[in-house]
Amino acid sequence: AEDGHNTVLTVYIVACLVLFVALRKMSVVLIALCLLVMLGSQVYASQKFDWRQAYIENAIAGKPFPLEEMITTYPTFEQHMFKFLKAPDWVRFNSECIQPALNNLPGNADCKTPEAIMLRYNIDILESMRQLTAKMQNTAKLLESGQMAKRSQYVDCIAQKNCVSIPLLPKGVDAEKMDPMSKDYLEIRQAFWSLIKDKKMSKETCNLTPMCRALVNLNIVKADSLPF
Repeated sequence: AEDGHNTVLTVYIVACLVLFVALRKMSVVLIALCLLVMLGSQVYASQKFDWRQAYIENAIAGKPFPLEEMITTYPTFEQHMFKFLKAPDWVRFNSECIQPALNNLPGNADCKTPEAIMLRYNIDILESMRQLTAKMQNTAKLLESGQMAKRSQYVDCIAQKNCVSIPLLPKGVDAEKMDPMSKDYLEIRQAFWSLIKDKKMSKETCNLTPMCRALVNLNIVKADSLPF
């Protein structure tokens, strides 16, 4: 279940009560109206349930929503369907803009500028990226300071939405045993230390961050001079 199901249930119960009165009075029009409302409520509740179920099952199957780290909660069915609610439409933005950009496919015309994105998807993409960059920097500093000494702590921190994914050496590679002058995993190392030292996201970090890379491919930002 998700937010809004109680409202749908309330509408259904009210329709049942009105139907009872309509049957006693043999009001054909009111009976038909109540039956339509009850049927519509059931269909709509089922759609809401399926929407939420698909999100949960994909996450359990190891296929979480690609922009999970950009959101605090997954949008409800209403927020996705009804534009007048003015809710950030991350689901449609992901399917129409981000995934095509990551696969070097032409995106929707509404994906080309921050203004167009705000108008169609109600997302302030540059501010969202500033927030993501800040979270990445905080995550890197927690790791660098030793406050998260184990990979499991890092994973748990991400699951609790206190951290986000950052460029890290592959599992099993010991950073302390690596020659500082070596070029092994150089881009990853540069990206990580950039998060520690730089105020803005570096080109290396952007290239290893799918969301940023997609924005570069969409020509919304330039990798050499990122605004976040």
